[in-house]
Amino acid sequence: MKTILKAKINKQLKLFLDHAIHSRKLDKINPLISKSIKEFVMRDGKRIRPIFFLLSYQTYALGNTIPESIIKTSLAFELLHAFLLVHDDIIDNSNTRRGKPTMHMVLKNSLKLSVSTCRDLSIVIGDIIYAMSIEAFSDSNPSQKIQPEALKVFLTSTVLTGTGEFIDVLNGFTRIDRIRLKDIRLNYLLKTAEYTFKSPLVCGCIMAGAPKTEIAKVSILGELLGEAFQIQDDLLGLFGQSQKIGKSVLSDMLESKKTLPIFLAYKSASLKDRKFIKQCLGNKNLTLKDLEYIRCIIINTGAHDTAKRQISKLLNKSQKIILSLKINSSQRKLLKDFMLSFIKG
Repeated sequence: MKTILKAKINKQLKLFLDHAIHSRKLDKINPLISKSIKEFVMRDGKRIRPIFFLLSYQTYALGNTIPESIIKTSLAFELLHAFLLVHDDIIDNSNTRRGKPTMHMVLKNSLKLSVSTCRDLSIVIGDIIYAMSIEAFSDSNPSQKIQPEALKVFLTSTVLTGTGEFIDVLNGFTRIDRIRLKDIRLNYLLKTAEYTFKSPLVCGCIMAGAPKTEIAKVSILGELLGEAFQIQDDLLGLFGQSQKIGKSVLSDMLESKKTLPIFLAYKSASLKDRKFIKQCLGNKNLTLKDLEYIRCIIINTGAHDTAKRQISKLLNKSQKIILSLKINSSQRKLLKDFMLSFIKG
């Protein structure tokens, strides 16, 4: 099911980009703009957000066939993701994304201009991609009442995600001993849960005409799954391999990210290890040897196990909500297996 939906999304995504680019003659105005956008957006990814939207729609819509207009609407979530990645990579000063050069590095390699100039140009390209995401959403053809309601949810999630990014950057300059658990959880909710889980799921329900009581449950489900997903992602960022996660395993430490595993380890560590964690956060000279010691602290303090238990707790709550949804058993199983597969593996 996941593979089938991903293939449909990729097909429509290519068609949409071709039309959006050719209809505005972007390929003639400046071929680098169109080439860079298509290459970046079409990179192989999980397509989590559009798939969740389609799955949510299919769960509540009558019939098994997903209309082409709804598949086109799902592209908005992938384009929004691409836009956020372009800007996020600039903020984080990252050089790789999905195992390839980030947008500003793609431009630098093509134009041979300064990194600063290419970052400026990337901001503009990100803005163009965002405009395309709005176009993809607005061009769908459900009822006049439903479509604006779903678009409002989509736009609200964009605002909240931007707010989460703002807070995340500020947290990078805040000492870890001044960070609170609620600060980390708020950031997870705003920066990850809103546009990755909550918005796609809620919009899918709205477009399918689901009852408001079901939409409210799905909204909470999105928040729970988003937090679980981000904790798992933080663990992968610390314990994964660069080639598998598509970025350097040093990234979170270099960017002074106050993730849950780091926060929990710091709270339980010895004074010596607390000092070491402080020294490593944001240290541009951080080495893989330093990261290995950080990993040891996270494991030895029990922070790794505590983070894993929190993921399990959130997933158990998620499964209870799925069981409470007024859908048939086959839809429930598909929803459960599909959603949890993104977090567990």
